Amino acid sequence: MKYLKMFGLAALAAALMAFFAVGTASATIIENGAEKLKTGTSITAESEGTTELHPPFGSINCSESHVGGKTTNEGGSGVNVNGEITALSFSKCNATVTVLKKGTLSIAHSSGSNGTLTGSGQEVTVSYLGTHCIFSTNNTKLGTVKGGTTATLDIEATIPRTGGSSGAFCGSTAQWTGSYSVTNPDTLLVTKE
Repeated sequence: MKYLKMFGLAALAAALMAFFAVGTASATIIENGAEKLKTGTSITAESEGTTELHPPFGSINCSESHVGGKTTNEGGSGVNVNGEITALSFSKCNATVTVLKKGTLSIAHSSGSNGTLTGSGQEVTVSYLGTHCIFSTNNTKLGTVKGGTTATLDIEATIPRTGGSSGAFCGSTAQWTGSYSVTNPDTLLVTKE
């Protein structure tokens, strides 16, 4: 019985080591061609056409939007590539859209040269047809990074309402859709190390 128990513990330990070895073997990194992007690398993107926010009371459309930031790490084993947003704007909108907080973004490799984009700490206030609503991200899946010579950020997200003077008229969430073309760097690939 003692040997059976020891064998069982050894098998469990081997299984856990194999699990963690697989879990940490893959690593998300971002490359500009074949060069790994370093901490502090600037990444900028401009909207391709209209970005839209769909709260229950109507559709907020902005024909121009810009996002820019810097990476705060290089990614690595079991770690996403993270970045601080330094610029976030929405203009030429059919409503008043004001960015209160820029927040952070995180990219995790998904497949090929693509990744999943997650946002935290972004806060935007919207005033439209007499309503006032605030929407915020908190580890919110924003969409997909499609890597390539001209990479894109394809946004398809459900953003929670966190405030505003119009309360329930804002609904509990709004759908955000749009596409952004990465303007810097020229080539952006989300890969595994």
